[in-house]
Amino acid sequence: MPWAERPESMNMYDICIVGAGVVGCAIARELGRRRWDRPLRIIVLERNQSAGLETSGRNSGVLHSGIHENPHSLKARLAHEGSALAVSYATERGIPLLNTGMIIAVAWEDIRRGLWKEASSLRRLWFNAWKTGTRVTFVTASRLRAWEPSLHACCGIVIPSVSVIDPQAFVQSLKADAEETGSVFAFNHPVTGIQDDGRAYTLSTDRQTIHATCLINAAGLHSDHIANLACHSELYTLQPIRGEYYEVVPPEKRALVRRLIYPALPPQATGKGIHFSPRPDGRLFIGPNAVPVTDKLNYTSTKTPPGLFIEAVQKFLPALEEQDLRWAYAGIRPCAIAADGSKRDFIVSTDRAEPPLINLVGIESPGLSASLALARHVVDLPCIQQRFRL
Repeated sequence: MPWAERPESMNMYDICIVGAGVVGCAIARELGRRRWDRPLRIIVLERNQSAGLETSGRNSGVLHSGIHENPHSLKARLAHEGSALAVSYATERGIPLLNTGMIIAVAWEDIRRGLWKEASSLRRLWFNAWKTGTRVTFVTASRLRAWEPSLHACCGIVIPSVSVIDPQAFVQSLKADAEETGSVFAFNHPVTGIQDDGRAYTLSTDRQTIHATCLINAAGLHSDHIANLACHSELYTLQPIRGEYYEVVPPEKRALVRRLIYPALPPQATGKGIHFSPRPDGRLFIGPNAVPVTDKLNYTSTKTPPGLFIEAVQKFLPALEEQDLRWAYAGIRPCAIAADGSKRDFIVSTDRAEPPLINLVGIESPGLSASLALARHVVDLPCIQQRFRL
């Protein structure tokens, strides 16, 4: 039966998930896989016409190890757990996956300029890897040349477990799994209002009214807005950060890099740096940068000139020139900023225990990597377990 034709009596659900990105789809899948006292009625509301059209589908597809994050953070723990789960899942389901490994390198040029902080940052990453149980190897210039003959770097660390996944195929597979266990997806359903009567939530869209006894906000870029609607207060504020990508077009230049190559950056950096980003389909991209924006859907205006990208990566690959690049796409990630200006950890907050309201806010990188572990974390929350395991 088409969604628009369903009678009002059929709009009652146990759980409503707002957002059909990789996290929302992973949560719906995880809920459907668990053994509950009875089958759960789950609906996923999505403002777009399909799943994974915003942050989840506009990224590098890198399954991060978590060593870039504070080792005591949710980001680090869930990325470490989730990336291994995602690799296993992709292998089982035949999702395109590139087992490339990651090199975090220090360029000779930086050493000559006296930028020793880049080299010292490798020690911080090594410590993070030790704390999270991630296997890494320190490599010298000669070893790097053996692996990547065109790479100009004096040293680096290698994380062999890092892979690159096709993010859209990943999201669509998670969605299909959730649908197989009974979850309903309603697309083109932006949430315009949320009310609760102490027993359940009533969500208004421009098409339907949905009733659910539990609300999980996984709305990504719009999670602050959904949380504020549900809590009737300004609890959260996000800073959208746009990251742009350029594609390396000439085949002979594309063949010069086979692995993920990231720069070593100081801990206060807002991102992981403009890097060489190979994909499972054989293409090679450069990016992303990190540009604060006010419009959460502003993907194409005021494009950053390619010269700034060349400046960031040419020290590693001198053969690459500006004319080798073609603007490819941009993504926007929902960055939660603390009062001191630093990035916050993933926010997974039970803002109301009865009826359960769980807000996931600031799920930026490494959210793709963490998604399967994050779904387990949410479903294991006491308010979910107590509500549906009576």
